[in-house]
Amino acid sequence: MRISWSIEHENAVDMSGRMEKGIASAWSKRQTPVMGARTPARTLDEERYAQAFSVLVSRSEEYPAMIDRLVAVASALPEGFVCFDVGAGPGKVLREWVDRRANRPGRYAAVEPNHDYVRALRAVLAELGIDGSVDEAAFHSAYPIPGRFDLVLFSHSLYWMADPVGCVQHAREALSPGGCVLAFLQGPFGVHSMYRVFDPLFERDRPPGPNHGFSSAELVSGLRDAGLAPEVVFDPTPFDLTGLFDAENDRERDEFLSFCLQVEFSELHEPVRTDVLAYLRAACVEQDGRLLWYEPTATVVVAGESAAIGLTHP
Repeated sequence: MRISWSIEHENAVDMSGRMEKGIASAWSKRQTPVMGARTPARTLDEERYAQAFSVLVSRSEEYPAMIDRLVAVASALPEGFVCFDVGAGPGKVLREWVDRRANRPGRYAAVEPNHDYVRALRAVLAELGIDGSVDEAAFHSAYPIPGRFDLVLFSHSLYWMADPVGCVQHAREALSPGGCVLAFLQGPFGVHSMYRVFDPLFERDRPPGPNHGFSSAELVSGLRDAGLAPEVVFDPTPFDLTGLFDAENDRERDEFLSFCLQVEFSELHEPVRTDVLAYLRAACVEQDGRLLWYEPTATVVVAGESAAIGLTHP
């Protein structure tokens, strides 16, 4: 596995990574409480997920880097290629991709289980004039993929799948010669580290929808165990949390943390809320007048048969 970092952020990312490892190590020494000692936690439902997600996106700097990677991979595909977008969301990635005036899909198919996102995505397809279809359904490792595709895209959707490694393998089987599977997901830092520290403390009312304890590390390991050779690259894409700890931003901060942990953060008992806030603040670094929490975005590519597509490692 080759890891690539932007040079201007290397020191800050290294500092943040070392800090997070130290914090996680200290927290791991706590004895995991018995069930009766866990704090009650109300898991986000689908509507609340979407609301909290919008807050997280407003603080994220990952989308330009993701689109850069997507444009680079698409440039190696034939003109008018066919794309299958798994967990396509409301069409934000597709719109920003097309706005770059890069090689765009000639035919596009998507699967997305959220009804509101499906409506939004269909409107984006109509607006952009793309020949496309959207199946309102959840993807899984036996989903009937509608044909052959040059590109299968998972944009932060693997967290929702019971068998994400199996889903990528299944998608690879639907590739045309020379095609690839491309997945964007979190690396084993940031939200992933926080979730793994605090999730054992929650007595949830129901299981969470997405598994924020899943990252590129688990995906790459599972794919390698399956005999595949995934390629992965990281981009230093921080959350800009400047001002988030100010009193007037308490509600936004609670929404941000609700998404990270997939619980109603404001309803958690003390001292868990205080512990989470202390963890997050300690994991941030100040750089150029901004407060940043580094959440390197991973791009994982799995090539199909006879594919020569790869990632650029500056």
